[in-house]
Amino acid sequence: MSDLNIGFIGVGGVAQPHLNNLHAMDGVRISAVCDVFAERAQEVGEKFGAKPYTDYKELLATEKLDGIYVCVIPGVHGETELDIAKAGIPFYIEKPVHLELDACQKVLEQLEKSPVLNSVGYHWRYGAGSQAVKKFLEGREVALVQGYWDGGFVGAPWWRQEKLSGGQLVEQATHIVDLARYFAGEVKSVYSSAKVGLMSDVENYDITDASVTTLNFDSGAVGFISTHCLAKVEGDSKVDITVKGKGWNAWSDSDKGRWNSEDTGKGEEAGGQPWSEQLGNGDRAFVAAIRSGDQSKIISDYRSGTQTLAVTLAANQSMKSGEVVTVRRF
Repeated sequence: MSDLNIGFIGVGGVAQPHLNNLHAMDGVRISAVCDVFAERAQEVGEKFGAKPYTDYKELLATEKLDGIYVCVIPGVHGETELDIAKAGIPFYIEKPVHLELDACQKVLEQLEKSPVLNSVGYHWRYGAGSQAVKKFLEGREVALVQGYWDGGFVGAPWWRQEKLSGGQLVEQATHIVDLARYFAGEVKSVYSSAKVGLMSDVENYDITDASVTTLNFDSGAVGFISTHCLAKVEGDSKVDITVKGKGWNAWSDSDKGRWNSEDTGKGEEAGGQPWSEQLGNGDRAFVAAIRSGDQSKIISDYRSGTQTLAVTLAANQSMKSGEVVTVRRF
């Protein structure tokens, strides 16, 4: 079995666990890395024995890759994935996939024209708890979804700017939105409201402090997702999702899952997987898909990632307009 040559575009914080996971796999070689910060590209290249680049277009034109990871912040995606799809290279992209839906549409059209293996880093789907809840939900009708990403402030300067991150719901709580779709089906429309003004002491901060988004699903189910980045004391944090139906409920925080129902009683999947192991599950699925040519091994693809983005961007639009917004479909 020949080694797979894998490249990276963006080798900052979110790329690190992927780099380590792949480096530890037999038959996988990190052969090229790219970052706009030359020193970081050089340092990571030396660590993993990969050729460093600062221009991803040069990397794509020069290297013969079996797969590539895109681990850049949301606001700088540009046409990266479109160029990769045109080059015919299997790609794994960290969430959220972009901040512009029209750009995503171009990628999807290219993938329709010439299919390329693709995966998106919604690692919560790969967690033991989420998978256990997904199995429990088979044949059950969801009535209510309750999601939370109530947490603390993220220190990265780009995260506090909507043009770069999209805001907390788009960049961070996107995992909850994605699981809501995974558990309860597609979201038809959203209505969102937000609180601003409590972070005036933070330089260049223009995202919301807190938000509540109501979800209307195609199935008739309803739900909400609460977010805030204000947590500083005990009791402020809550990051999980609950789904409920007639005679049952189920809960997950990705690594753990549990349920209680009239027909099956209580159940629990301890899981205990930290997020890095969940990422590892997704990395292994991507590598397995490349080796087999089987897209079905991947449970979070680019189209699905685009649909999750569409829900969160619709919520942002609703926060600004004060109106119910229909979610664009892909």
